[in-house]
Amino acid sequence: MESQIFIKDFIDFEVGQLYAIMRHIYLTSDFMSDNFDEKFPTIGSFKSYFSNLLKRKGSFLQVAIFEQKPVGYIILETNAAGRLSHTAWLNMGVVDIFRGKGIGQLLVGAALEKARSQHNIEIVYLMVRSDHVGAVRLYKKAGFEQLALLEKDTKIGDEYFDGILMRRFIN
Repeated sequence: MESQIFIKDFIDFEVGQLYAIMRHIYLTSDFMSDNFDEKFPTIGSFKSYFSNLLKRKGSFLQVAIFEQKPVGYIILETNAAGRLSHTAWLNMGVVDIFRGKGIGQLLVGAALEKARSQHNIEIVYLMVRSDHVGAVRLYKKAGFEQLALLEKDTKIGDEYFDGILMRRFIN
């Protein structure tokens, strides 16, 4: 399957298709921190957010494509603070029926290579829940190191989950 997946930059995009796929990912994953519908109450708010993100030097969004349809995404969002503009936050997701098939590894690899080639981002950070074993394994395999364990970082209902802050130097 990996040979049938293409990673492409998301510049001129059909916003409705990406909105639908990202919303689906958020709704079918127990590991996303945000409530998608609260963060993006309309397609217009979604488009505005990503239009502004893509204007920031070094920030980008890439999409995994299978049979001409998006099946995953990865975002590297540079820090807006001037003295932190060499850092970025990683956020990614894969459609539920495509999880565990190597798409996340392809997305992370492509994003790190793009960041390296642009020479803007030097450090990539991410947060992942400690019980998301597959994601932790993926990020460690991609060279991310654990910086901190944040106890009871995420609360869902009455249950708490620990978070892991991870970092990877690009060069």
